[in-house]
Amino acid sequence: MRLKLNIFLILILVSFIYTCKKDTPSVIPETYVDFTIRLSDPLFHDLNLIGNSVIVTSNYYGINSAGYNYHGIIVYRASQTEFYAFDRTCTFEEKLDQSVILDSPVDLYAECPECGSEFVLPSYGAPSIDGPAVHPLKQYYTNFDGNILWVYNHP
Repeated sequence: MRLKLNIFLILILVSFIYTCKKDTPSVIPETYVDFTIRLSDPLFHDLNLIGNSVIVTSNYYGINSAGYNYHGIIVYRASQTEFYAFDRTCTFEEKLDQSVILDSPVDLYAECPECGSEFVLPSYGAPSIDGPAVHPLKQYYTNFDGNILWVYNHP
């Protein structure tokens, strides 16, 4: 009986995590995002390896790739077929107008230079316990066809 209860609790926890990852309301206001990335493009060579990330700004695809307040978007490769895209705006105090940074393409954390908050990219941009932020980075939808990655926030 105890084993069934433990399995039931684990299933509830896992389903809660997966249902909340992209549908959690963000403290960062909505902005239109819609662009594609060809993984063969030398600008995005780092995305060919699992665990790497890149920063996309308005220099790449204009306002559609700029994110909130033109801070840009972090694209992280989580697996062979799965990518996450996050707005670079720190969620601690959006009024500070701060962008999170990456130290390198293989960095699993994005850090806010203003408040010191760290966000764990493989954990859907969730804040670590090392900083004051409590909200995850704003996440955008991704769709990957094997060659082209589409990043967007509309149906």
